[in-house]
Amino acid sequence: MPDRLEKTLAGLRALSSDHRSGAAEIADRAAALLEDFCAGGSARDPRLSYALGELAETTLRVQPSLAPLLNLANRLQLAAERPGRSLPSLRAALAEFRSQRARAARRIARLFARRLRPKSTVFTYSYSTTVAAGLEAARRRLERVIVAESRPMLEGRLLADRLTGAGIAVALVIDAALAGAVPSADAIVVGADAVFADAYVNKVGTAALQQQAKAARKPFFILADTSKFLPPALARFYRIEEKPAHELWRGAPAQVAIVNRYFETVPFGPESALLSEQGPLAPARRRALFAHQPVAQRWTELSAKAGA
Repeated sequence: MPDRLEKTLAGLRALSSDHRSGAAEIADRAAALLEDFCAGGSARDPRLSYALGELAETTLRVQPSLAPLLNLANRLQLAAERPGRSLPSLRAALAEFRSQRARAARRIARLFARRLRPKSTVFTYSYSTTVAAGLEAARRRLERVIVAESRPMLEGRLLADRLTGAGIAVALVIDAALAGAVPSADAIVVGADAVFADAYVNKVGTAALQQQAKAARKPFFILADTSKFLPPALARFYRIEEKPAHELWRGAPAQVAIVNRYFETVPFGPESALLSEQGPLAPARRRALFAHQPVAQRWTELSAKAGA
């Protein structure tokens, strides 16, 4: 148990340095690591409760700016707190997390594709596997996709490469051209790294992009599956982190303060349409979903202490 636990913990911690992959991709890799841990253990091991707690806590802290990881930690802790838990059932719950997310992505892609007119030009910002799947599903309705480069990690290039591989025409623009690209698009689509009851989190610059879409009267879509929805007790653990300074300027003078923040919180506007695997979510329905999300007792207690 100790060796297997340390190996799994090391694998989870290694995910903290991945700043290019999408939130869902990183969560899938974390779930796979946890499944492997469950495959080689025994429910009778007296150290199991401690091990599961360590795994859940580490998963929660890997990248606290990625909501699917927080929800994965919650699912793990819920299973650990359930009476009569077994490693096979826990492994099945982790496998279901991955398969549920894959089904959700396909469903969202179809919903998005149906909302585009033929020969549409769509603008997107940052990299999202859900958005990529949606654009691929809509390829027959697309004239082209305008992709922002998304500095500092330039993940827009990854998206452009994926879309051209699917036979979709792509124009890559610099981030400073965000405002200028909106008038030439028929619709704007972004993903979300986290969704709260009244706001969502995406790449810095998304709030301005949403306002520009509103001013230009362009449809603005946010694609996010429910693994990114954070109820209040989990939202307390969410953090928008500062990223490494060297990504902006390696060897910068000591007098220069580097501010490298990828994400921002964006309030939902009346012009923004949130599409999840459960369909378009109007404000009342969105809030009802949050009210019914189960949260592990451990996180509820920690959240209460933090708020005290």
